[in-house]
Amino acid sequence: MTVAPRDVPRPPSLLGSYLPPVLFLLVCGVVGPIFLVMGIAMGDQPDAGWLLPIGVGITVLDLVIGVLIGRGRYRSAKKLHRLRTNGRPARGQVLSFDSTNVRINDQPLLKLRLRIHGDDVAPFEVESRTVVPDLRMPLLYTGELPVLVDPESREWEIDWDAAEPVAPLRPIGAVRPPDQKTPAERLAELDDLLKRDLVSREEYDATRARILGGI
Repeated sequence: MTVAPRDVPRPPSLLGSYLPPVLFLLVCGVVGPIFLVMGIAMGDQPDAGWLLPIGVGITVLDLVIGVLIGRGRYRSAKKLHRLRTNGRPARGQVLSFDSTNVRINDQPLLKLRLRIHGDDVAPFEVESRTVVPDLRMPLLYTGELPVLVDPESREWEIDWDAAEPVAPLRPIGAVRPPDQKTPAERLAELDDLLKRDLVSREEYDATRARILGGI
């Protein structure tokens, strides 16, 4: 699997990383600024003394959370820019992936284990919790993904844009088109999936029996 050439991306913007989450948190927690303004405007009224400290507290909390999220976004963007600028193309063999039952921005967070190797990269294994967009899920079943890696620090990133497109997973209950491959070709593919631990022994035996039963 080769990595397609790409233009060098722009360096990440510090303001562009921090500003959106801060503004989003302030909009979601708009009650904080409202209490703050009301506390300042009604400061001389005895029954409004609680507005100012509550407003300050909520506003500061929104800002802190927004800054923390922005810092994470900026660090991730810097890492990706560094890898796309100086990283080397390599391949990541998918050893396993498991669901964490967590979704971030409505995308699944998976526990992913890869064996990264390449022409100028000494093989090494990594394990990471990675957000995999639903549309990219079929790529995991190909058994190998393109990655960008720094051989010295061993920082890596899945290069989704360079991955070869694959057919989407067949929905449950959908009609499967007739298989044009010969039984021998299907058995060979099944043996290869078993060797790469992409199917269990039970799935292998059941599928093999169906193929042989259709001859």
